[in-house]
Amino acid sequence: FKLLLLVVFWPTGPVLPTCALGRKVAKGSMIKEVTGKNAILAYAFYGCYCGLGGKGRPKDATDRCCEIHDSCYQRLKYYGCCAKIVSYKYYYSHGSVLCGHQSWCTEQSCDCDRRLVLCLKKNLYSYNKKYRFYLKLKC
Repeated sequence: FKLLLLVVFWPTGPVLPTCALGRKVAKGSMIKEVTGKNAILAYAFYGCYCGLGGKGRPKDATDRCCEIHDSCYQRLKYYGCCAKIVSYKYYYSHGSVLCGHQSWCTEQSCDCDRRLVLCLKKNLYSYNKKYRFYLKLKC
């Protein structure tokens, strides 16, 4: 029984493969359809939790949606799912988002994103432009 571990050597040392690589187009289009906001301009650098990373206290209800979303992805990672890079199919109609029937990890990833966008929509009132390009060092 042999264990194979893929390690990439970078000038600064070994780097292990991670689920954090890649991007999800579906989440961006889902955000646009449900909230009417551009995912990158409105949310990619919002508060302490929207976008990459997350720490401290969420700045408002919008940022709290992103904190909950991060936790959802963490739970999936525990089960071996790479939620950040998986592609999925979803359907949007009359304010409802439905995830297509796919593998368990794929459906769960879609559901994390579905919950995020519905939370963002519910909390549009809390969206504050002063947190749009918030410096994460302040978190």
